[in-house]
Amino acid sequence: MMGVFLPGTWETNTGADETRAVGLLAPVATTLAERYGGDFEFRFPAYAAAAFDGMAYGDSKDTGVAAARRVIGDAATRCPATKFVLAGYSQGADAMGDVAASAGCSGDPVSADRVLAVGLIADPRQGTAGGKLVGPQVDGQGIAGPRDSGFCALSAVTAEICATGDKYCATNATENPITAGIGQALTQAGVEHNDLASALTTDLSTADITELPTAVEQLGSTSGTELGSATKTVTDSLGSLAALGNWVEDNPSARARLDQAADGTAEKAAAGILDGLRESNIGAALDSLAQVGLRLAETHAADTAAATAAQAADSVTPLTDAVTSTESETIAQAAQVLAVLKPSVVFDQLMNVVDHGLEFAVDIPALVDALNRMLGVLGDPATDIPGKVRALHGVIGEVNTLFEPLVALADGVDLHTVSRLIAMIPDTTGTAQVASILVGLLANLDVKQLASQVGRLQENVWALAETIAAGGDLLAIGARLLEFAPTALGFATLAVQTLTGESTTSSDTTSTDIASAARTLVASAGGGQDGADAVGQLLSEGLEAVEFLLSGVHQDYGNYVVDSDGRTAVVWLTDWFSNRIRQVVVVR
Repeated sequence: MMGVFLPGTWETNTGADETRAVGLLAPVATTLAERYGGDFEFRFPAYAAAAFDGMAYGDSKDTGVAAARRVIGDAATRCPATKFVLAGYSQGADAMGDVAASAGCSGDPVSADRVLAVGLIADPRQGTAGGKLVGPQVDGQGIAGPRDSGFCALSAVTAEICATGDKYCATNATENPITAGIGQALTQAGVEHNDLASALTTDLSTADITELPTAVEQLGSTSGTELGSATKTVTDSLGSLAALGNWVEDNPSARARLDQAADGTAEKAAAGILDGLRESNIGAALDSLAQVGLRLAETHAADTAAATAAQAADSVTPLTDAVTSTESETIAQAAQVLAVLKPSVVFDQLMNVVDHGLEFAVDIPALVDALNRMLGVLGDPATDIPGKVRALHGVIGEVNTLFEPLVALADGVDLHTVSRLIAMIPDTTGTAQVASILVGLLANLDVKQLASQVGRLQENVWALAETIAAGGDLLAIGARLLEFAPTALGFATLAVQTLTGESTTSSDTTSTDIASAARTLVASAGGGQDGADAVGQLLSEGLEAVEFLLSGVHQDYGNYVVDSDGRTAVVWLTDWFSNRIRQVVVVR
């Protein structure tokens, strides 16, 4: 008998020892091995088990399918009498479920009569025809949708376990169409065809942070082939880390999140790595390492290569110090934190845009009205100086307040990127597309400059109002107002044109303007603030679901009780596999 157990995301890697039990399913394998001794053998296929940390989920899953098929196929060919139990958790369940469906429906990579049982925990394709749900009922199917083929001949022996509330394996597509759509989009293979996945991926696949200090030390103490190997390792790691470091510098909220973490945590260690990265001269190190490669290829240049390598090592001392000053286990956890930092921050930014963007969309009619009133006050010859100042004092205050959601929306956010991501949300209602257009239009505004101009205008008019209240010279105030008026007039005119698409110099209007996009966005959910709230809920639902998918967070299946006997998912699966083995196989 052989048990093939496919681990979940980050529980294994392509270089793992396949004879070693790892992750959630490890107790199942080791307990069966203890019960049946030499009659039972297990394997944990080594595959990428990644998600947005150098490889898109769908591509990683494909490596899991290939690894499982290889292990099962080789054993089936080598030992024609061997029977199998197959299991997978999370991403591993996704891949192993596909393998089981293939075996049940086509006999590949092994015929169905040789498979004793299939157990899938937290399968994103839960709901596939033939699979039997064990434990409490859940609402909906897996986030990636069920397999079209079903399990065919393996239906009677395929068990699915999904915890209540685990969106990964239980999403109601009718009530949550966005969640289901995003899940299906993100679980597809092929990063080149999946812009949403690639936009959220941080490529740290070549960055071995825990081994970096050793490789850097070798730069100054080895030569020849060993120096070449160390040079490649350090170059690959520094290149990946530098790209992440540059992104963090452009996104202060990412760094703030890590800085707020408690001492001794993986998040704090990740902040220390970023500190060391910033304090190191990565550019100089990479230049030196490139020279090392050239020198190693030259005859009689070994000494020069070694000296240049030592310079590279000196350039990254702050980074290596940050790594060596922390326990290796914490550094490994910190590397995982850095791997998912980008998607988690991007989704925070998306939620910020959703929250404040909808507020701004609702306020745009009032903003346009306030700007037009501002133009009217400035151009009204019948209003005296004190009247103009009082009116401007009020209306510019309104404009400033109405611009606040836009300032909050754009704070530290790349709106062009957010616009593209929103556009990728699968949404048959068209709401996401309209929201994307609106955010894209707002991305073309210099929001900081806009806010600064409003602030200066408000300060100027307040100063004029205070001077009037203090009994100042009206002629002097009038002169200052004349100086102030062109700036205020130009700002208000440009703002109205930008928001509405209208132009005083041309009869043409832009095909889509901010005000029109805002009206469409609000109207698509019924209009008014209630409509905006409904749109916000729709987008939030989708984004929260993706954040759940990216985080890899599932219920604690090691403690999740599935039956009246109090057995957990892991214990139940172990007992069920054992019972199936006893029923079908004569054990020595």
